[in-house]
Amino acid sequence: MINSEQTIPCPVCKTKIPFDTNQLLQGMQFVCPNCQAAIGLAEESKPLVKETMQKFEELKSNMSKEQ
Repeated sequence: MINSEQTIPCPVCKTKIPFDTNQLLQGMQFVCPNCQAAIGLAEESKPLVKETMQKFEELKSNMSKEQ
């Protein structure tokens, strides 16, 4: 399921493209609803994005514990 709150601007027309981080990490491409340009994650970028998302989730978890 695509989270409509997560978007990335289309590199062609700047329309917001909704995406799901987990699907992006699995190699799925997402298509711009306006111009049909496809975006995806380069294979060499996946480890960095995965690590960044894990750190982000840890930060959110820690913040909720502090409240």
